Amino acid sequence: MAKKNISLKKGLQVIVFLAVGLFIFWWVYKDLSVETILAATRNLEYKWILLSFIFGLISHASRAARWKMLIDSTGEKVRFINTYLAVFVLYFVNLLIPRAGEIARVSVLSKYENIPFTRLLGTVFVERMTDLLMTLLLAVVIIATNIQTIQSFFLENPSLIAGIRGFFSIQLLLIVILVAGILIFIYLRWAKKSGANFKAKIDSLKENFISGIRSVKNLKNPGLYVFHSVFIFLMWLLMLYVVFFAYQPTEHLGLNAAMVTFLMGGLAMLAPVQGGIGPWHFMVIETLFIYGIPRVDGKIFALVAHSSTNLIYLVVGLIALLLLPLINTRR
Repeated sequence: MAKKNISLKKGLQVIVFLAVGLFIFWWVYKDLSVETILAATRNLEYKWILLSFIFGLISHASRAARWKMLIDSTGEKVRFINTYLAVFVLYFVNLLIPRAGEIARVSVLSKYENIPFTRLLGTVFVERMTDLLMTLLLAVVIIATNIQTIQSFFLENPSLIAGIRGFFSIQLLLIVILVAGILIFIYLRWAKKSGANFKAKIDSLKENFISGIRSVKNLKNPGLYVFHSVFIFLMWLLMLYVVFFAYQPTEHLGLNAAMVTFLMGGLAMLAPVQGGIGPWHFMVIETLFIYGIPRVDGKIFALVAHSSTNLIYLVVGLIALLLLPLINTRR
């Protein structure tokens, strides 16, 4: 009964967040006619969108190689093709259920490579911490080199400052600590009542998870790991940048504009909405407006950039799910 209640709660959360995202999307695009969108898409330079897709494939290959390095350093051996396809599963599932992609990629790789789930989860934790560090460093660089543009953005959208402050507020931190404390207390009481067998299982899970985290200390080539971490973000940036050239009103924008747009779009992805739909479009449109792009053109660009990227994730992610059992038939 408890599991059903938890599943129902999570399902409702997914639906509510999706509804909020779709409402924002509708609010942004309610004044833009379908004819205007279709006319713009007919004049797109699709070779640049294809190049964006290629950059996406390369970034995922680099991400898979980096993850494989961490897994190999735990003493396990995995095939690159499985890690590569698992990364596509990550993005595919995230489009359906926000934040669930990490669990999905760990699940499929654990299944086909016969590696403890929690050990892989530990390596993913290291990856996410690396990405967080890279995001912070990139944000510092972009803000430092485009301070006036970013100030203009928030002056145009003062309500966003309050929202970001609320997201990182001390009150929120205290609530998270309090909830974590309650969960730990419940866990300790439960573990005490469940006996030695349960404790042994938990200890085994904890040991595997810690082993995954320690993988970063046992890397054979730390320099290559750092290279992949930087290269992944570079490819993500280029994925967005080249789409500027696909649409005539944005083709004159430079790399600086792409960096600021990339950062603002990244902030929108903090919202637990499938694919950032709605918030991502709003942030990109408002950022481009600072660079002199009329909001009508900004709306079309955001729609093209977001739709092309996520359509690729849906198609290739589905192909990855179909290929995994075929490639691993002997396993």
